[in-house]
Formats: sequence, structure tokens, C-alpha cells
Amino acid sequence: MSQDIYCPMIHGGININLKDNGLLTFNQCCLSRTDLQIPSDLTTFWQSEKFQSIRHTNNKNIWLEDCGQCKHIESSGLKSFRLSMIEHFGVKKNLSGPLRIDFLFDRSCNLACRTCGARSSTFWEKHLKDNNLPVNIDFKFTDNLSTIRNLLETLDLSNLEQVQFCGGETLLGNTYWEAAQMLADLVPNAKDKLLLGFQTNGTQPVPEKYYDLIEKFKLVKFMISIDGTHDRFDYLRWPADWNQVVDNIFGIREKAPGNVMFFIQECTSCLNLLYFGEVGNWIKKNFSSNRFGDQTDHGTQLAKHPYLDINNITQEYVDAIKGTEMEKFININWKENSVKINEFIRETEKFDKLRGQDWKKTFPEVANFYSRYFK
Repeated sequence: MSQDIYCPMIHGGININLKDNGLLTFNQCCLSRTDLQIPSDLTTFWQSEKFQSIRHTNNKNIWLEDCGQCKHIESSGLKSFRLSMIEHFGVKKNLSGPLRIDFLFDRSCNLACRTCGARSSTFWEKHLKDNNLPVNIDFKFTDNLSTIRNLLETLDLSNLEQVQFCGGETLLGNTYWEAAQMLADLVPNAKDKLLLGFQTNGTQPVPEKYYDLIEKFKLVKFMISIDGTHDRFDYLRWPADWNQVVDNIFGIREKAPGNVMFFIQECTSCLNLLYFGEVGNWIKKNFSSNRFGDQTDHGTQLAKHPYLDINNITQEYVDAIKGTEMEKFININWKENSVKINEFIRETEKFDKLRGQDWKKTFPEVANFYSRYFK
């Protein structure tokens, strides 16, 4: 009997991207890499041929190419995004409108994280330009709020249970809060059923003037990106400071309204794979719940990065993690790729020089696994 791979994001999800100079593209899931332009007739795009096709494929229990990350994580015995969404939504098909919307509409960000890039961060763009490095994008500021309102007014929101704001840095400025006010006004019974999520790097406070708005939703979850602790965090989330971020998220926990909860998002790459478990242990000791005892969730996603992919590792690295939970992340058909490893070392050290960092000192055990590649 074939595995049931029903996915709520295929049947009830929509990922809407307006970051590319206001051009609207969409797909079914925030992990998907296939984007299509939204048609001019917004009243029918929820039932578009694209969505109908992937729903039909999912009904036949066939993995889509875009679903590779969930497939890989599940084959490793870990909880995927798909399984997490089943826990949240259950099984629902033939919907008149989305269960979950992921919005990407503002690149404004104050960090240049190693696993990110200029497409998702204005600070990354500035960092490249300041150092006369190619940017390969030409984004202009676009006010997307009117477009978002048009979309929300067009979609059937009667089934909507979750909206996720993706950055950029969602707590930087007022844009995402203005979009939150739209949702509070437009979604029926938002106070009783709608979960609103903010992906955040943890550097920004939550202004008290928005506390009343937060309480207009059933739940507001701050999804904080933490890929390591102390100096490893500072390296990966440059130029963030670990102590400042810890103080800030502790402050949010102590002051925010009672319907605020937390989710720690970890991005696993070849740099921090060896230290998998470090963030989880920190959460257990220091940030296991909000102040009312509601559990802090913790999840891992694999870095989608050309140089920091977890498979850009050496045989020594593989031998070191053999028999541990970390081994599950490695592709079963893994082979050492010297070309990609040399690219990883070259690009990492290029930005080390620009930022005054040294990956060999921050990740010494990992660096040792690559020592035979050092010139």
C-alpha cells in the first residue's frame, strides 16, 4: 500500500510573493521553488489549472519535485513541514479558499545572514554594493499594501486559519503591522480562529502600540530564526549580536499580550550541522515557553544555498556524524564533490575577509574536516 502523502499546503495553501518590484507570483507552499504570475482575473486563480494539477497529483500520492525537502526530511525520520501542517489543519479538501496564506512583500532587513541573500534582504544588497560585488537584481521600492488588500478582498477568506508574514525582517517598520490590520478587518472572526505569524530575526522589539492589534487575533506567533548560540549565532546571523537578541526576545516574552507564542526556526547548513542540538538544548533551558507556560515550538529546515548546502561536506565530516541524528540529513546517494567544496571554502572566506570573521575559529571542528582542501 502506498504512503498517504496528503498535504494541507497543496489543498489549502497559497504562497504569494510581491518582493520582485511588485510583480505578483504565487505557488502552493513557501518551500516551493516554482512561481507563476497571478492572472489578471483574480476571482479564478484559486481554482487555477496550476493548483488543480498539483492537487490531483497529491491525491494520487505522488511526490512533486517541489516537495523534495519534505520528502527528504520524512525519509530521515524527522517531522517535515507537511506533517506539521497536518497536525495543525487536519485533512481538508475541495476548499473554496485558502487555509493558510504566506505573504512575501517586503525585503527590508537589517541583517545579511550567511544562508540568505540580496533577494530577501536590503542589507545584503547594500553589503554587496558597498564592496563592489555583483548584486544581479534591480529591485525598486514598491508599495504593495494596496495590492495585498485587493488580493484579500478577492479571495474567499471563510476557511482562513493562518497567515504567515515572511521577510525581509517583518518587525522592521510598520508595513507588516498595516497588513495585519487589514486582516483583522477583513477576516471573519479573526479573534476566534486566525493565527498570525511573523518570521523575525529577533533583533527588533514589538512596540506596545501594537498590543491592541495583536489581541484582535486568536494567536500571534513570533517565529525567531536562531541557527546557533553565542559566537556561532553572531557569525551566521551577521551583524546581529547574540546577547542583544536574547535580551530582546526575553523582553517580548515578558511584556507581550497573552496570545503571543514562539517558534524557533533553525536553518541547518554544512557550517552548523555538526552542532545540531545546540539550539534545542538552549531552548529547553532558557526559552521553553511563553510566560503563561505555552510551549515554544522548534523546527529545522535545510539551507537552500548554493555553497552552504548540507551535502557540501567531506568524507571526514560524514564519518564524524555517522550513527548520530545528524546523519539523517545527508542524501543517501551522497558523494564528496570537490568542486562544490572548493566553492564553499572560497565564498566563505571571501565574506570572512569583508566582515572580519573567521569560520575556522568559529567552527573549528568543522574546519578540521576540510583541512586537506586548505592551500
